[in-house]
This record gives sequence, C-alpha cells and structure tokens, in this order.
Amino acid sequence: MPVCGVQELPRRTMSLLDMNISTSDGRVLAALSGEVDLSTVADVETRFEEVLRGAPALLVLDLREVTFLDSSGLRLMLRLDERQRSEGRRFTVVRGGRRVARVLELTGADERLELVSDPAELDEDHSA
Repeated sequence: MPVCGVQELPRRTMSLLDMNISTSDGRVLAALSGEVDLSTVADVETRFEEVLRGAPALLVLDLREVTFLDSSGLRLMLRLDERQRSEGRRFTVVRGGRRVARVLELTGADERLELVSDPAELDEDHSA
C-alpha cells in the first residue's frame, strides 16, 4: 500500500535478483535483493534507464539484501554515480552485507561512493 506522497512502481522479479523501486519528492529508492552479477545486471540497467528518465535529484541504491556482487554490478554502481554527478544530482548507496562491503573495500569504491547504513540517514541530512 503506498504511503502518502510515495509512488511505488511495479515490482519485477528477475531470475536471481528482485528489484523494488519507489519514488517520492524527487527521490528514487531502488532496493535490490539477491545477486547482482553478469546474469542480472542487464535487467537492472534497463530498469535504471527508465528511472533516470525522470531525472531524480537523489538516486538511492539499497544493497542490504544483496547476497552477491561481482564486477559488473560494481561497474553499474560507478556508472550510476558518474551519471548522477555529471548531471548535478546525487547518488547514494545503502551498505550491504559483509560480502558486498568487501567488494567495495577491495576496489576502493567505498572511498568514491556516498555510503550510508540506512536510508533514514538521508532524511536526517535533508532535515538538517
């Protein structure tokens, strides 16, 4: 059931990955669940192309339910970050579990990307 002012887009189930997207006040939250790898990343990219047409001021990628992330998923995140920044918008990643965090640490992406532990932290930033 939609929360006041929040529009939920239809949930699409992909083979090893589920992606739930919600929008509210220029903010898009994309929550991924499952594996982000070569076999699923093309579907994720297609979904993000749809989302980015709306030019969200803030794009949030929630990785808390991601169980596996390979280089193609990492590359997607870095491209999303680059695109949002180049267009004067913001991209934030909600940290995933230890396996996902390790990929970000080993590649140095944790230093490049804006990371939060919970999407509620973004609300705190907005109200400050």
